[in-house]
Amino acid sequence: MTSPDLATATDGATTLASMSANDSIRWAPLVRVEKYDDDQTRWVARQSGIRHPQGRHFEAADLEPYETVEAAGNLLTTAGLQRLTNLLIGAGGTALTNTTARLGVGNSSTAAAVGQTDLQAAAGAANRYFMPQDATYPTAVNGVVTLKSTWATGDGNFVWAEWCSDIGTATVTAGATVNALMLNRAVQALGTKASGSWVLTSTITIS
Repeated sequence: MTSPDLATATDGATTLASMSANDSIRWAPLVRVEKYDDDQTRWVARQSGIRHPQGRHFEAADLEPYETVEAAGNLLTTAGLQRLTNLLIGAGGTALTNTTARLGVGNSSTAAAVGQTDLQAAAGAANRYFMPQDATYPTAVNGVVTLKSTWATGDGNFVWAEWCSDIGTATVTAGATVNALMLNRAVQALGTKASGSWVLTSTITIS
């Protein structure tokens, strides 16, 4: 019985007739920045009793950000791809968890390249800043991985021109230095933070 993907040539040899089938994985990232000013931050802090409120506290207070910016796309780094495939076959490596994952922002507009291992902004809190995950993040539901971090009033006050996610060893902390591995990076104009609380949410849909 001849396979539907095969055809028999006139000389009797069986040859491939079609190579149209193409299995692929779709990597569809999206970043969203929700911006709250100092008055909103102080009000939520008073209401929640939390000195540095996170995204969920603003949501619980039913406050609308004064601005929301969204941008699609990012570049999976060579190191990030290796980590994902290692985890897929059980070859070891730290996964994205609440105590190992961070989101980072910087002020460099240098184009993203797969071989990069860090944000391209100069080291230092005036140029880049990495923030651990908000409580309960990251999540993975039906092929959508979501990371979320909140920068408080005094953190990350510079031009946000690039962002990334990185994976360290538990327990990660906020700071200006990349952890063990940068998973992905994107160059996108997200605004200039001078104060207030900015909540960055990264979603990656894999299908």
